[in-house]
Amino acid sequence: MPRKFKVTVNGREYDVTVLELTAGQSAPAPAPTTAVAAAGSATTAAPAAAAAPSTTAAAAGAGDEVAGMGGVVVEVLVKVGQTVASGDRLLVLEAMKMKTPVIASRGGQVTRVLVAPGDSVEGGQPLVTIG
Repeated sequence: MPRKFKVTVNGREYDVTVLELTAGQSAPAPAPTTAVAAAGSATTAAPAAAAAPSTTAAAAGAGDEVAGMGGVVVEVLVKVGQTVASGDRLLVLEAMKMKTPVIASRGGQVTRVLVAPGDSVEGGQPLVTIG
């Protein structure tokens, strides 16, 4: 049975309808959605297609330290040529207002730093290479 809610996002109010499913029940095919703009005029949008895997993040290789989750690079703590030990902090990511350090899983010399402060990253994206 559909339920109606009013949601505020970035100061704008939207009326939404949510279909509650019971265990074992499948969702019906998506229909076009209607969003109410700030001025109160309704606009119709086609349903979003299923998200395809992103091709922006390169595949991780041997020695790559990868992002455990998507976020924004806040600070890079290493540079190319620097020697690191297993457990050293390499950089800091921020996601959902939480800062999370990326820790070296092995020791060696940093051969590549693939991100800079302010860069958005995806989970599994290579950040630093340790050779």
